[in-house]
Amino acid sequence: MRIKEILLGLVVLGLVLTGVFWVRLRPLPSQGAAAGQAASAPASTGRASSHDEAVPDVTVTDGVNDLGDVRVTLSVTPRPPVAFENNRFRVRAESNGAPLALEGGRISFEMTMPMGEHRYTLVPGGDGWQEAEVVLPTCQSGKRRWYATVEGTVAGRSRTARFRLDLAPPGSAPAP
Repeated sequence: MRIKEILLGLVVLGLVLTGVFWVRLRPLPSQGAAAGQAASAPASTGRASSHDEAVPDVTVTDGVNDLGDVRVTLSVTPRPPVAFENNRFRVRAESNGAPLALEGGRISFEMTMPMGEHRYTLVPGGDGWQEAEVVLPTCQSGKRRWYATVEGTVAGRSRTARFRLDLAPPGSAPAP
């Protein structure tokens, strides 16, 4: 009787280990973005992934994120933004070409690795733009890819738009 219990235990243990091994090897399902929100940042490998291509790049030109009935535009000066220097980020929410108020507007920045908190409140600028003066550091790993998340309320609905950018090294002259 004891040998049957031991064999049964080994079979159960084998099944559990096989299940654990199978779960750890299978790819994670991609997480779709909620309606009106951009997807979360992918892991940075130093090269642009296909997921990165879906996130508007504001390194050298304005980026537009279409949230259905609202378009969010992000602009940065200088271009490209420079590490450890003041960079002006401007945000404009609009519908049918007319600016909309982005109430409680915030912009936050993150990399794929922890780099501290970089959150800024957007203040009113001209022509329906809101802006923030931002200083971002470089990573000791040499990676320059940051992700900007713009959040606020437009017409009573919470809105989130995500963008990507690559910092120029400190002291480099921005492109004219």
